[in-house]
Amino acid sequence: MDSIRNNLTCRGYSYEMIVVDNASTTDDVTLLKNRYSWVKVISSSQNRGFSGGNNLGIEHASGNYYLFINNDVIIDHDIVIPLLNRFRQSDKIGVVTPKILDFDTSRIIYAGSKPLGKFLIRIHYYDDEVSACKSFPIPYAPGTAMLVKKEVVDKVGFWPEIYFLYEEELDWCLSIGRHGYEIWYDSNASIYHKGSMTTGKNSPLVQYYTTRNRLLIFKRNLRGRYKYCSIIFTLGVSIPQRCLKYFINQQYNLLRATLLGVVDFLCGTFYQRLKSF
Repeated sequence: MDSIRNNLTCRGYSYEMIVVDNASTTDDVTLLKNRYSWVKVISSSQNRGFSGGNNLGIEHASGNYYLFINNDVIIDHDIVIPLLNRFRQSDKIGVVTPKILDFDTSRIIYAGSKPLGKFLIRIHYYDDEVSACKSFPIPYAPGTAMLVKKEVVDKVGFWPEIYFLYEEELDWCLSIGRHGYEIWYDSNASIYHKGSMTTGKNSPLVQYYTTRNRLLIFKRNLRGRYKYCSIIFTLGVSIPQRCLKYFINQQYNLLRATLLGVVDFLCGTFYQRLKSF
């Protein structure tokens, strides 16, 4: 929040900052209100997940654009100006996302998304210097930071809350694309991301939701043989390989989380599992 206030110049635009407290167990709301009186703090009585938190922010926002940005991100320049300039290139553009750099090393970790295959099996980013210097349309934007036109939300709808955590931005962007909007990576804006500061890296929580929700991506966004091939390949090859690795390495907590993700997908159980871990 400090980096945003110190670097957004408000040249040609104005903004309001909304922080959604997703039912934190400590008194963060009071802390936020006391330290950042200029911020609109929205307190949720329940943890609605990543999508639900974003949607709650949208409900209290009044702007023509929504900048969704993670809580483990900082900026060192005004990213809004280049992102807004990209929208002026075409009315078809609905989402623009910046370059993402590693907070500790300044290494490029995101410079646009690579084309998606028909089966949605592999999701890859560009992370090289060549791509980092170019701006181009992409199939989807990461939820780490993305500027979205209000018109898009009005026509496409809110973030899909069924995912609760992970994969929701891919589902949302696929829906945005189906509505005829373009998604762009803009190299003129960049942020620094600490990464997995809330959920932890390779934690049981991450394994559960990524397993369950990747299967849900296939079910909701693919049709015919593409859907069934992707689900069967993931259940029959990818997940067994991962489970075998966890078993050999005696990472039984990760093994359990992965299997629980499979079971919940097959049973159609899509609610938060935070207490299970």
